[in-house]
Amino acid sequence: MRKTWTCITSTLLFLLAGGVAHGAFPERPITLIVNYSAGGGTDLVARAIAKQAEKFLGQPIAVMNRPGAGGTIGVSAVATAKPDGYTVGIVTSSTLAIAPHVLDVPYEPFNDFQLIAGIGEYVYGTSVPVDSPFKSLKDLVEYAKANPDKINYGVTGLSVNNNLAMVKLMQAANVKMTPVVFKNTIDEVTAVLGGHIDVTNQDPPAVVGHINAGKLRLLASFSDKRWNWAPDVPTARELGYDFSVGASLGVAAPKGVPEAIMERLRSAFKSAAETPEFKKAVDSIYLVPKYRDHSDWETELKAALIDNEKMVRDLGLHKSQQKK
Repeated sequence: MRKTWTCITSTLLFLLAGGVAHGAFPERPITLIVNYSAGGGTDLVARAIAKQAEKFLGQPIAVMNRPGAGGTIGVSAVATAKPDGYTVGIVTSSTLAIAPHVLDVPYEPFNDFQLIAGIGEYVYGTSVPVDSPFKSLKDLVEYAKANPDKINYGVTGLSVNNNLAMVKLMQAANVKMTPVVFKNTIDEVTAVLGGHIDVTNQDPPAVVGHINAGKLRLLASFSDKRWNWAPDVPTARELGYDFSVGASLGVAAPKGVPEAIMERLRSAFKSAAETPEFKKAVDSIYLVPKYRDHSDWETELKAALIDNEKMVRDLGLHKSQQKK
């Protein structure tokens, strides 16, 4: 009897000490879903943050690309993942604060996710092949005025920021151009290099290498500032078009992940985003490293969701305005 009681007592102590409970998170590798194709700016930032975050988590982070539908397929995969902390993903401001107004996305922007951290920003600019007759944004606009809908420009979705930038240019200049939707950035840039489309409006990782190689010409930055990597090229606003477009990206988990695990993930990704190695990696691919904690980033995105609804409706792109 004494031996049995001793065994029971030992078992209770073991349970109270967490002996059969799960060990410290994480106990196995984590998957990071990326909502765009391998090789693009979002993918490269994701791999850079994963490389640093796994040092703080003590487990490998495997990157899984789930591109398509303007980045919403990968984001949907994050929303429906098991909420145990072992699947997280990249989410972008376009997928949380623009796409819900344009597309029937299968997720609620702030009900189906728990944000971990904002980690960077995109900038945008419009480029043409180096042998294009358009030597400046003025040339492009003047041709578009004289030839409505003749200019074809590439985008990776109607709900993404690079398309909205071109729509804003068309509104500001009172011209019409035709969007051509590609599955991914690489296909889009390949098309403009091959002369299959006239213009691409993309972030620096997609085009700076081709600009430096003398294959593309940057006509204007569509962001608030000139690109650090092309300081002689003016912004659209400097050229008389009163608009700019920017975007952010970060990491999120599906709703329902236990708070203790969320704290662990937030701490690790904060530490990762603040490492010199991550900042150097992001700068080297011509994007802007910028950490925001989950609360600040959520406030920013919620404000953008509200503001963007009016903008999308004004542009005639709201899903309620589209022909079925």
